[in-house]
Amino acid sequence: MKIAVGVIVRDHFRTLYDKDAVTASVGEFSLFYGLPVIIAMLGYFQHFSLKPDGYNVSITFFGIFIALLLNIQVAIFAIFQRKWDKPLDPIEVRTQERVIATRRALLEELNANISYLVLVCCVALTATVVFYIATWVTGAAPAFTLFLYAHFLLTLLMIVRSSHALFQREYRE
Repeated sequence: MKIAVGVIVRDHFRTLYDKDAVTASVGEFSLFYGLPVIIAMLGYFQHFSLKPDGYNVSITFFGIFIALLLNIQVAIFAIFQRKWDKPLDPIEVRTQERVIATRRALLEELNANISYLVLVCCVALTATVVFYIATWVTGAAPAFTLFLYAHFLLTLLMIVRSSHALFQREYRE
């Protein structure tokens, strides 16, 4: 199905696994999902409210980030397409192959995370539009919005760290 996004979620979850393990990192899942749930629960039990203007800002925020993240994916694809001159020395060829394999793995992971964050932004945009129209200013809607913002921020920080590592490698080579 053209709109099945399960593969995006699966690929993102795979980036949360420990590198040499078959199981997911409990710490990573706790950080990226547990902490936002705790923040949302605190907001709910503290009767956090969000005025319609807050939803309006959220709609703009997530809409802009969808476009920005898609543009980042285009830039990353350009890096992925970069051609390398093959060295003549067989030792340098093996070294280059390792570098390219590492680069490819970083790019695949980064693409999975960015695609996932675009998906999160789409869900957040849709939810905040519904909450805005329904004028749902207290209760579960503002708490869910807190969850979305916290999860978005943590995932964005992960992407920034991965992008930094990737671009540092590119600048050195």
